[in-house]
Amino acid sequence: MNKKKTLKKREFTLDESKLHDSKASEFFKNKNEVAKALLECLIDNDTETFMEILDAYLSVNRTKVAQRTKLTRATITQAFSKKGNPTLKTIAKIVHEAVTSRR
Repeated sequence: MNKKKTLKKREFTLDESKLHDSKASEFFKNKNEVAKALLECLIDNDTETFMEILDAYLSVNRTKVAQRTKLTRATITQAFSKKGNPTLKTIAKIVHEAVTSRR
């Protein structure tokens, strides 16, 4: 049974079974919308949702990112776990790699 995750103060919901539907796909294709949602999370101090959106947006192969960023796979997996507390430097490396590898 999938748990439904609802972002606070937003109408957008992340239901893992719906991440592949067209509405979610369109949302994650629009970098500006993703950036706006991430900024709202930072403004609201909602780090859990920030990481959830970032993880869904990146949907990266953690092994490849680990090799390219010279971070361990465990570090990347830990960064996106509920108990993870990644540094800004770690998040920046992961985002940079994911964005540059999509070009």
